[in-house]
Amino acid sequence: IHCNSHWIQDAGQFHDVKINIILYENFSNVLTNFDWRDQDEVTPIKNKVNVVSTQKHVTETKVDGCFRIHYQNHGITTEERYTYQEMQGTCDTGKQKNKAATSTNYETLPATDEEAMLQAVTNQPVSVAIDGSGLAFQFFQGGVFNGDCGNSLTHPVTIVGCGTSEEGLNYWLVKSSWGETWGEKGYFWIERGVNKCCIAMKAS
Repeated sequence: IHCNSHWIQDAGQFHDVKINIILYENFSNVLTNFDWRDQDEVTPIKNKVNVVSTQKHVTETKVDGCFRIHYQNHGITTEERYTYQEMQGTCDTGKQKNKAATSTNYETLPATDEEAMLQAVTNQPVSVAIDGSGLAFQFFQGGVFNGDCGNSLTHPVTIVGCGTSEEGLNYWLVKSSWGETWGEKGYFWIERGVNKCCIAMKAS
């Protein structure tokens, strides 16, 4: 995990590392065309969940792990120690206690405020949730998604960039967790500025 020039190895030898978060309000140099993948700050796409079975989980980029850590100072373990399982069940509290990192703070952005989200994305990838239940979205294959979708937050994803299409449509670049065969090798573009699929309701 990388946050503000501090690296945390997730192999298990570093524990209880505290991370300070830069608040989005303190970041004035807002970019409107940016891709965190170009900065080598996004981990490879993994098939964590399938389209019909979604579980809330921490998305895995080197930066977004810094602030989406299990609440303040409770810490988070590594995937190697506690791998994701696509099933209902009870969490193994013993494995949860084996912390690899803790956070001193994380910030939830104001609901529906995509200008605040733009400030935050300029500084680091941003964790959000969207309504991913619609067929139009589930069978997305390319372009900027601006189709119909509902208002239930069913799919946790990570905004890793932003831009404007050749047609003049502002968009978010988003990392999904449905594998590289979905969308554009696991990523998708979605219309920015209209709270499409409720993307601006739960950003942090």
